Amino acid sequence: MKKYILFWFLCSIIIYPNGKDNRKTYGKELFPLSATKKYVYDSSFGETYTRAYIEDGIINTRSESSKFKYYQKLEIKDDGLYVVNTYQWIKIILIISKENTINYTTPLRRYALPLYVGLEWKDETTEIIDGEPNQVTLNAKVLAEEEIQTLAGKFTALKIQTIVESVDGSKNIVTEWIAEDIGLVKSVIEIKGGGITGLIRDILGLGKLKFELKDIIN
Repeated sequence: MKKYILFWFLCSIIIYPNGKDNRKTYGKELFPLSATKKYVYDSSFGETYTRAYIEDGIINTRSESSKFKYYQKLEIKDDGLYVVNTYQWIKIILIISKENTINYTTPLRRYALPLYVGLEWKDETTEIIDGEPNQVTLNAKVLAEEEIQTLAGKFTALKIQTIVESVDGSKNIVTEWIAEDIGLVKSVIEIKGGGITGLIRDILGLGKLKFELKDIIN
């Protein structure tokens, strides 16, 4: 028994030499808000513009291109950033488009806070699309902190992978890089399964969507 106690004591010294957790943690600084800033991304839908601002205590993000619109309302709490509502519109071909609004029976924790390398979290909710309920499960992990080169320059960013699955068969694997005081600098979304994203994949041949920061306009 004493050997096991000594083993865990030595481990604690190695991991926390001062008796404290020395991991670098990140909070709200990863999600800066400014209604005056426009983030420009080179994406699978062409040049995409994103803004983020607070209205009535709710964070609003709006991403738009000529072929794509993606709006989200989020609530920030001490333990994370929660999705309250999502709207998406996709131009499929010529004058044909597809849109829907997703509401949730309980907000979905998109990001846990604080964030640090190795952190994992899981959340579940039921989304309502056109009156139809659909159970959703989210599993996420902070994979690493790394240097990443983008069209806007080089950033030190947290690399986060999120897997979102639903009972209707849809599955999206989102890998993103988020930099302190900047926000999202790159994102790769792998589309597997059904749902509206499956429709995009089948019709447009886009099994993987990419977004890379190109510029920030004040």
